[in-house]
Parts: sequence; structure tokens; C-alpha cells
Amino acid sequence: MTKRFFKTLVTTIIICLCLFIIYYNRHLLVRNTSNWLSERTIPFNLLVSPQHVDKSIHPQALTLNEVNNQQYHNELKTVNILINSSNRHHQKIAWLSSEQNRQLKARIQKKSHRYFYSITPLVIGQNRQGKYTILSVNCHEDTKQIQSYRYQIYYNHQRARKVLYLRSTHNNKPPKFIGFTNNLGTSGIVKAPNFIETINQTLNNSDITNRLDASVKQYSQVGKNIGLDPNSGSALQKYALNTNADQKNSAITGYEFSDVPRETKFYLTQINKEQTFYYTLIYNRNTNRFTGLRLKHQSAAQQP
Repeated sequence: MTKRFFKTLVTTIIICLCLFIIYYNRHLLVRNTSNWLSERTIPFNLLVSPQHVDKSIHPQALTLNEVNNQQYHNELKTVNILINSSNRHHQKIAWLSSEQNRQLKARIQKKSHRYFYSITPLVIGQNRQGKYTILSVNCHEDTKQIQSYRYQIYYNHQRARKVLYLRSTHNNKPPKFIGFTNNLGTSGIVKAPNFIETINQTLNNSDITNRLDASVKQYSQVGKNIGLDPNSGSALQKYALNTNADQKNSAITGYEFSDVPRETKFYLTQINKEQTFYYTLIYNRNTNRFTGLRLKHQSAAQQP
């Protein structure tokens, strides 16, 4: 009994001592516990079911600022500086890195008697990465074929800051180029957001999106009512069927100027749930009208 009593007494003393310590430090314990809980991250799926999360994400739009003719000439001046900095005699492109020059030389030398002859500016553009031009490095050979290598050059303060190799192409004629008219005209930049709103309103008013069996031809007719050409039907259909309820899931993410054809191409990105769709809205700078909507991003630089 004495031994059991002793154990009970010791246990009671320890419990009382612990309770006294806890009571004495109660404010500190509450504060530390609160801080610990505030630092914990509660799994999102315990609060909201993933099935009920809105997967429609709004693409980040490019800030659209008007470009006048003087600004256009400044961009052409930068392009000319890039072109003239290259040395045809030494077969070296100044705005390419040493590695890119070696890669270009290897491409050229795949065929005997092929040599770098000229550089043609194809487009001037801007996207969320910055201003750029697409230049065609043209190579002649012992046939009538002209082999061209296309590069996208992002520039700043008249100097190249990033160069991407795009593709190669060939033709019997030199590629067509920007600066042909030396006059930008009306860029279409400030008009583009309003025209996209016109597309949205026209689709709503026509009620065509409620008819799942509506044909491409019917969408072409809807596009024709706002000045788009008949080839716009497929793009208009896909755009309409993937537009969410508030029609805010698409944005202009880039544009390009070309002279042959004399157009401004606006690049649209649309996100619907887990899919991304791309479109090209065409503005004709001769007629000052929007004339077409195409699937995917279609640049004048993709032409032979």
C-alpha cells in the first residue's frame, strides 16, 4: 500500500505541476498556437470541389497603343540597321549569335554552290514579349531556287536582344517584303477591340450558337453581315462554340504589319476550360476594313 500510495502521490504532483505551468504560460501558448495555425495551408479541395471550379481562364491581353506613320518609319529604320549590320562578303549575320551563325552556315553548306545573298524584312510585329521583326535570309544556288531561312528578331533600342529560328522555305522568286509602300496608313489597332465586340454581339443577336447543327456556310453568312469574307466561316464557328457566357475568354495577344499583302493581322487567343484556340483577324489597310477571320495564327512570314 505504501508503494502504491507513493506512486499516486508522485503522479498527482506531476499533473498539478503541469497544470500550473500551462496556466502560468497560457497567453504565450495561445499566441504560439494561433501563429502555427495561421501558417498552415488548408488543401483547396477540402473547401471547394474541383468539379465546381471555373476552368475558363482569361488570356492576358496585349496592351494596344496606336502606331502612327512616324513610329512606323522608326521601326523600319531599326529593321534597316539590323539588315545593314550583316556582312555578305564574310557570309556572317551580325544579329545572330556565334552558335546561330554556325548553324546557318551548316544549313547553307548542305548544298554546294549555295551562298547567302540578301536579307528581306517580311513583317514588323509586337506581342507580349516585345517588338520584333521577321527577316528572311535568302540564299542563291546553282539553280533558280532561292532558299530562305526565317528568323524572328526581338529588338530594343535598335539592337537585337533575342533571335529565334522559325523555318526554311524555297521559291523561284525573292520573298515579298514590308516597307514596299513606305506608308503605314491606318493601322487598325484602335479599331480591333470594337470589332471583336461587334463579332460577339452579332453572334448573340443571330442566335446561331444555340443551333448546334449550324453549318460553316451559315456562319459564313453571319460573318458576311459584318464584312468578313466567306472563308471566315470555319474560324467564326469555332470561336462562337468556344466562347463562354461572358464572352471574355479571348484577347488580342499580338499583331503584325505586312505590305504584300498590305494588312495588319491581329492574333487572338481564346481559352475554354483546358483548351486553347488561336485565330487571326485580318485588317486590310487599303480599304480600312476588317475582312477576314482565320483559324490559327497566320503570319505573312509563313508564305514562300
